[in-house]
Amino acid sequence: MKLLRQGDCRFPLEMVRRFRCSRTCFAFLVTVLALAGMACRAAEAEPVVQPPSRWVTPRQFDRPSANDPVDPSQDYRWLLSDRQINAQNDEEFVHEVRQPLTLAGVQFASHVLINYDPTCQSLTFHWARLWRGTNKLDRLDPSTLRIDEAGPDAKEWLFGSERTAILLVDDVRAGDIVDYAYTIEGRNPALGAKFCDTVQLQFKEPVDRAVTRLVWPAGRRLYITNHLTSIQPTISRKTNVVEFTWEARKLPGLGLEPLTPAWYDPYPWVQLTDFQRWSDVSRWALRLFTTTNAPSPELARKITQWQQLPDPADRVTAALSCVQEEIRSAGPEEDAAGYEPAQPSAVFARRFGDGKDKSFLLVAMLRALRIEAFPVLVNNHLGQEMAELLPSPTLFNRVIVQVNLGGRSFWLDPTAAYQRGLLTMRYWPSYGWGLLVSPAGAGLTPIPRCPVQPLTTVTEYLNVGGLNIESTAKIVTVAEGPDADLLRQRLAITPREDLERDNLNAMTKFYPFIRRTAPLLYSDDQQQNRIETTEFYAVEKLWSRLPDESNFHFRIYAVNMDRALVNPAASIRTMPLAVPYPVHQIFHADVNVTSSMPADSDNMTIDRPAYYFRRTAAIIGGNLVLNFEYRSWTDAVAPSAAPGYVRDLNSVADALAYTVIGLW
Repeated sequence: MKLLRQGDCRFPLEMVRRFRCSRTCFAFLVTVLALAGMACRAAEAEPVVQPPSRWVTPRQFDRPSANDPVDPSQDYRWLLSDRQINAQNDEEFVHEVRQPLTLAGVQFASHVLINYDPTCQSLTFHWARLWRGTNKLDRLDPSTLRIDEAGPDAKEWLFGSERTAILLVDDVRAGDIVDYAYTIEGRNPALGAKFCDTVQLQFKEPVDRAVTRLVWPAGRRLYITNHLTSIQPTISRKTNVVEFTWEARKLPGLGLEPLTPAWYDPYPWVQLTDFQRWSDVSRWALRLFTTTNAPSPELARKITQWQQLPDPADRVTAALSCVQEEIRSAGPEEDAAGYEPAQPSAVFARRFGDGKDKSFLLVAMLRALRIEAFPVLVNNHLGQEMAELLPSPTLFNRVIVQVNLGGRSFWLDPTAAYQRGLLTMRYWPSYGWGLLVSPAGAGLTPIPRCPVQPLTTVTEYLNVGGLNIESTAKIVTVAEGPDADLLRQRLAITPREDLERDNLNAMTKFYPFIRRTAPLLYSDDQQQNRIETTEFYAVEKLWSRLPDESNFHFRIYAVNMDRALVNPAASIRTMPLAVPYPVHQIFHADVNVTSSMPADSDNMTIDRPAYYFRRTAAIIGGNLVLNFEYRSWTDAVAPSAAPGYVRDLNSVADALAYTVIGLW
């Protein structure tokens, strides 16, 4: 279950970045369910209305007075966030109280959104009411409840059967207090008796009172780690249970600054788990990736064909390409098997599957080829932060495959449908850490930086006409590595006329009077994973001058670098600044300079910890030859270094335009 909060609706990606198992934090539990691996078996139950269970402790909220200060930017006051978890009964009680202050706050408060899985969880509403002055108005009308598909951000994750229960609260006005409570009972049975969750101790919005209570079985081990907080729980021991209560009051809001890295999490929180070691998580996942039968005749015939290939690397590539290209990634409507990875023969027969299905199939294929391969659980956002967290299966959002061959390890993504090339040319992102699913129960494994890196080279051949004569341009783009994968995808899913129109519109930023003169050409060397496109343009009114200028001039722009650089609006920060990484862009220009001369003769090199930039210009064989190169070295800049980074980036942006002066 997940509760969609105001900040989650407006700022989902920042909330998603923590990947925790908090069932009240937006999008976290989807990870648990997606990787959990076993289908819930209970029949789908409709939400009901009844009082809370007896184990729930009632909590009151403080009514705000007219003199209480409020930030003018706030749409509502968050008066109470009360979350109570009973680990014995698999129940979670949630009580939320908010006071809308603006029209936007009214809009938010009048829609109660709760994500849960009706196939193995039940939703019980306890109350939904308004406090208007001294009047208590009941607003719990089951007829206004509807069940929808989970929100779009759930598509970030692997398959899940979650739905969103939406309760419409009538006649909400600014100044009312909206007070509602519900309980989710049940859990995905894949975790068995295991437990993992989080306690959030600060939010994007201010909160008057935040309470999390955990009812835990006495004698059962629980591992607790604080992150960015010194708050300790109040512990109460009873006959059969231990109660942990975390409480904080008058919490200030904490918003993320623009362009923070995906791994950055400034919010105080507490991690809870009963997994002692990462090897325990590996063994938990092992049963999800265990084949129960031999390959089907159809799959066996395919494997036999690959066995005839003399080079083991070619066998790996053949199996990988089969899964990437022939086994399509399915939509949620096709998730008939639930959370458990389907058996490899079934996935091969139906020709579709999700990430864990495709990884399971590839592992089965490779093992049948006598090649060592393992499923690996990874998180494509957390990076090095993973090593600082307690063991938990809820921290992962992807499954990839490790292949060990010839003394080397390759980390392959079976869902990368547009990836091509020899095995040694296959790219994997900077995951940082992964968890091998193996009988040995390995711990976290460092995943090295991929030796294959992106590279895009753009060469512009510009034949400059006279003052009132049309100029022509040929632009050749060569994409390699993961840049080729992205370009191949764009070419595959974008109609040719749309692609040509988009490229032309992008060029008008630099040359306002440009037109296309021939169709776009492209060639795809899939073995080397290299794509080349060629575009042909004519440029009118290339030359220009201002009223106070004596000479006409034109500018040449490093068009691909302009798109690669991300310059923040503000350089004064308290949080890290994200840098697009890895990025490697090269721009060449070969310009006919008849009756003209370059205005800029200075070469430039900027080599900083975050990036490298170089610009050179020379006259070779009567032509002006320009070379630009930009390469990022890291994915983030520390707040203290951000002002200098932005200053240098502004210098780079200015250097992307090279001026040529006419000799008239």
